[in-house]
Amino acid sequence: MAQNVLEEVSACFTAPAVSQASAAVGESEAGVRKALPKVVPLVLSSLIKLSEQVGGNDVVWLMARDAREAGTRADVLAVRATHGQELMRALLTDHYRGRIASVASESGIRTEAVERLLGLAAPVMLGVLGDHAAHDHLDAAGLGRWLQTQRSSVTGLLLAAEAAQAPGNGYEPGELTTAAHPQAMPLADAGAHPLGGSARQWLIPALVVLGALIVGYFLGQGPGQRPRQAGALAAASLAATMSPAAATPPDVAAAAAPAEAPVTALSGRYDAATENYIYDTGRPVRLTLLDGSTQTVGVNSTENKLYNFLADAAVQVDPVNRTKGWINFDRVYFDPKKATLTDESMAQLRNVASILKSFPAAHVKIGGYTDSTGYFKDNLRLSEQRATAAMAALVDMGIAANRVEAKGYGPKHNVASNETPVGRALNRRISVRVTQK
Repeated sequence: MAQNVLEEVSACFTAPAVSQASAAVGESEAGVRKALPKVVPLVLSSLIKLSEQVGGNDVVWLMARDAREAGTRADVLAVRATHGQELMRALLTDHYRGRIASVASESGIRTEAVERLLGLAAPVMLGVLGDHAAHDHLDAAGLGRWLQTQRSSVTGLLLAAEAAQAPGNGYEPGELTTAAHPQAMPLADAGAHPLGGSARQWLIPALVVLGALIVGYFLGQGPGQRPRQAGALAAASLAATMSPAAATPPDVAAAAAPAEAPVTALSGRYDAATENYIYDTGRPVRLTLLDGSTQTVGVNSTENKLYNFLADAAVQVDPVNRTKGWINFDRVYFDPKKATLTDESMAQLRNVASILKSFPAAHVKIGGYTDSTGYFKDNLRLSEQRATAAMAALVDMGIAANRVEAKGYGPKHNVASNETPVGRALNRRISVRVTQK
């Protein structure tokens, strides 16, 4: 398959398809052709941003699967454009109108036409992604990693989206907290509609609940019709996970580096394909950093635990017991038996780097661990290399080298039995400990 998704989607808009789209949106074919090169990258950049959020990979994968099954790639007008418009409105949130107006102005067509073109392009894009996932047998995480390879084609749009999240760039007064290090904020009040009112200030509740609405009927079924069972179950699961009213999952026990106690409370699953343990990071919370930027992370995530430790002046580093205070990275993985970070790991490392930039006095230590299979000496060396790789990534992201140290512990300090694949996956980990606040 071609590896440039923009080219694949553009190829779906053949001359007959453009002619049909022109009639559907009420604009000239010339105007539609001028708008499509702006509309298609906007859809892709929005899906990439979604895939980088907690639970986003699952939403994208489910919608892509349904789009493929509905054949949207083969028939541009096979779906109801209103559902595509709803998706893009949720993806772009408060910046939806501005982006629509910009494309309309540059293309010389009406804003209503741009909205409808977005509604057509979104399911076609998802159909292309669905074809790619099926062709290469990609799960949700795999599709997310592949989407990251497409970032370079829409870098400008992604940077604009990130810049738009800064104070004074499209947010209403009071939306961003003004304190330097506020506590994490729940994403939405229980019972608030995810696509209306103040909840629209936040991206993920809208996306996930919209995903729950879209999966199963996005490609032609109406809200009153019964969605496909698999899509419905997955969407319900996602919606429950993201709901502030839902019971908080058990906290993932932080594996202290030099600690022998086994993990007794875990929430997640073992992925046999990658041999990794996939942690459930819990309901989403919103972190606002010193520069006004925000992160949407799970309440049990590495980011939230690190942020709260650094932000709470009442909690201090234990200078005596260095086994205390270790926090597992829950989304940092390596290629098997190597010290090569996977692409999906970079998102969490970027989050951690941003948090450390908000606390410039903080110093941290990265610990690397392996399971007990193989030779002790080899495991010790591998754990050291992995810890160093994570440290180097943080330094490359702008953290001063004198603020980060790395150490490998090999198979020492296991947190689970090495007799099972799940236990070994839990023991293969990278952790972080604050050594100075």
